[in-house]
Amino acid sequence: MNKMKKTSSPTIIFLHLFILIILIPPIQSTLSHTSLLEQICRQSPHYHLCTITLRSSINHRSKEDIVGFARLALRIVNANATITIDHIKKGYVQTTSLMEKEALKDCLALYNMIVNVHLLEALNALNKRDYKIVKQRAYVAGIQAETCDYKFKNSSRKPLKDTNRYVQNLCAIIMSIVNKLILTNQPTSSY
Repeated sequence: MNKMKKTSSPTIIFLHLFILIILIPPIQSTLSHTSLLEQICRQSPHYHLCTITLRSSINHRSKEDIVGFARLALRIVNANATITIDHIKKGYVQTTSLMEKEALKDCLALYNMIVNVHLLEALNALNKRDYKIVKQRAYVAGIQAETCDYKFKNSSRKPLKDTNRYVQNLCAIIMSIVNKLILTNQPTSSY
């Protein structure tokens, strides 16, 4: 009968250590990001939109924190608003309704302000950790999207209704994320 040697190879031990050290932390990291994402989205007014919108950041970033999620949400709403500007321009050319042309013209001005002023200022303020300004700019961007929707109140067509609602909801999510930042960065009072 052949006796088998029970010796441990240094290569096998090294391989086990490598797996434990290298592969386990990314799994834990993903789980902690998922946990943070859940915390953030559960406190937002639009849980499902929040999780769908921010979940991609877990897969594409090695480390994400609350500021990172706020930055990601601002970039997503900025990208959507920029696409909306192009959509408004196309709609303006295609419509024959004077009332709709006027509403689209007003919405173009509003969305240009959203992209070129409010969201830009919000991103700059986020980089400076001025979270109150981020919240204020996100609030104003949401109000301007709502104002755009109101421009079509007398129109039978509402070509930007879904887009306006999406921007409003994302801005509300941004404000809830920033509220978390404001709360965690308040100075503590000492007696």
